[in-house]
Amino acid sequence: MKRPVSLILIYSLCAIAALSQQSSPPSPDAVVHVATALNHLTVLDFHEPVTMAAAGSSDFQIERESNKVFVKPIKSGAATDLFVWTASRRFAYELEITQEVKNMNFAIDNAPPAPAPPPKPAVDTETNQSADVVLTRALLGGEEIKHTRVRAAKNQVSVRVEHVFRTPSAVYIHYTIENNSNLSYRVNTPGAYELKIDDSPIWLASLAHTQLDRTMLEELGGTQELALPVARAEAEADDLHPGETTQRVVSIRQDLKSPAVVQLVFRDGVKATIVL
Repeated sequence: MKRPVSLILIYSLCAIAALSQQSSPPSPDAVVHVATALNHLTVLDFHEPVTMAAAGSSDFQIERESNKVFVKPIKSGAATDLFVWTASRRFAYELEITQEVKNMNFAIDNAPPAPAPPPKPAVDTETNQSADVVLTRALLGGEEIKHTRVRAAKNQVSVRVEHVFRTPSAVYIHYTIENNSNLSYRVNTPGAYELKIDDSPIWLASLAHTQLDRTMLEELGGTQELALPVARAEAEADDLHPGETTQRVVSIRQDLKSPAVVQLVFRDGVKATIVL
């Protein structure tokens, strides 16, 4: 379901604002200022055990326990630096004393480090080369289909086969569906059939790489349908509104010897017949 642009913009701004309010963990070189007060305790809380803590002055009492470090100033007006090490990081602080207790830091929660981005997968040179070979063969080896007598039917849905690409184990058929009706048409994966011609007065080899219209198909004579295995179909769209077109590729996992008559059967009796 599509959301109005205004709502999407509001959600985006809210998300940005929320992210900007979140405190990101300090970098290893960042120094965090900590305001303490006499006779008060400041707690530094970490998300993993503390291995060592060291301050530059004895004017602050520094103690560590598990994943916490306790800081208590002893002398008025003192200031020093503090380093804390955990299993995975180092933290740097500047300790200062404030006269106003309301301005001191009672507790500081140190967020865990952001997870490292996953490593980019190494480029598989052999895979890329194999894909290049397949695409090159498809571009150079595709057979263009002629449409001598096939015309787009008025007020109907029609299929026009554009190209056929053959491999030793499959046949790929590229076709266009045009909706010239007044209703939306749901495009489905077609069924595929090989039409076996009994005794045709027409030499099939002369019709190779041609899409047949209904009249020419009837002239071939009696036929027998043999279902073909359809492996997959690629599509640009599923629903066609009146006046729209879409392109698809259907893969038939079977080696067909030429000349072969193949028929694609779609929803509502829409058909396309070609000679390979």
